[in-house]
Amino acid sequence: MIDLGQIKLLEDCVKFTRRLIQTKSMPREEAELAGLIAQEMRYLEFDQVWIDEIGNVSGRIFGRERMLGALVLNSHLDHVDPGDLRLWSAPPYAAMIEGDDILGRGACDIKGPLAVQIYSMAGLLRMGDRPRRDVVFTGVIEEEIGGRGAIYWTENLDYPVELIVLGEPSSNQLSLGHRGILQTWITFPGRSVHASVPQNGTNPNYSMATFLERLDQMKGELKEHPILGPTTVAPTIIKVDTASLNVTPAWTKVLLDFRTGTESSNSLQAFIKRVAGDLEYSLSDAWSSEEEAPLPHSDDIIYGYYTAPDKAVVGTVRKLIERGMGSQTSLSSYNFATDGRHFIPCGADIVGYSAGEEKYAHTVDERISISMMADSLRGHIQLLRDF
Repeated sequence: MIDLGQIKLLEDCVKFTRRLIQTKSMPREEAELAGLIAQEMRYLEFDQVWIDEIGNVSGRIFGRERMLGALVLNSHLDHVDPGDLRLWSAPPYAAMIEGDDILGRGACDIKGPLAVQIYSMAGLLRMGDRPRRDVVFTGVIEEEIGGRGAIYWTENLDYPVELIVLGEPSSNQLSLGHRGILQTWITFPGRSVHASVPQNGTNPNYSMATFLERLDQMKGELKEHPILGPTTVAPTIIKVDTASLNVTPAWTKVLLDFRTGTESSNSLQAFIKRVAGDLEYSLSDAWSSEEEAPLPHSDDIIYGYYTAPDKAVVGTVRKLIERGMGSQTSLSSYNFATDGRHFIPCGADIVGYSAGEEKYAHTVDERISISMMADSLRGHIQLLRDF
């Protein structure tokens, strides 16, 4: 097993993680963090380091067989807001160490895993070794608000890629994908009147209430994927057309958030129609910049990314990271969405592997285990050396 202490790898990786957490990087505010990462990769003597025109930061280490497609280690630079600071046991940007954990906003999603990716690349160099193929770290912007950085990276990719490893928290398991997203507004029309004479109007809140009750009863009809899990639906935001306290709405709408690896846009629209029954409603695409844009009509299955467990690459990657960690790992999938869905046009295989634990992502007192980071460093180094 690789002796991380001999090459001072874990200690330096933890220090770098803390510096990353201490550097606030909300969406659209990632420039300082990108500069810090570029500076660290230059210090670690990466062969190439660059920041593209929208702020994605990348670093490359040349492999022994440079004609092979690259192995890309991907993380994002942004994190979610820490929320009410009074709920945290320690300041969210202090990066305090508590026992085996580093605490702070972004600790597991995704700055600890990001540090592991960079220091696993540095670990090979410190050992006087090189990866089999070129390894490229890419840190992209705005993952938390839609993935503009990943989309730009994919559209401007100018080198062949064989495998993309996501740094999203997977508890050092091999994550083979996640469900896709469809978000739609469902609007119920009414007729607005003064609230003192509700009998003279039509209050759409009752239609919405009826729909939501039926939705809760019928959601079990949605299909389940054997790896990615069940299709889920969650009503999230509710809006009405008025802000006046004494007026019934002319319309009310609720956002439905579907997560699925088995349904299509058409099948979900058909499901909504069954739930609505005799209720009058209209649907619009929550992702469209156009007001009341219709949902697309498609029978294509909605999923984020999916790498089948029987693919040869899965067995190869699993064997290498298990050899590096000195322990077995299992196959899993993410509950949340990742930038992996934007990398499909690259044509490369995609897996997730990192020390972060999904249960801590976006939570108060977010944290990452240092001992899990150590295992992940060993697994990454073995993967980079021999894949």
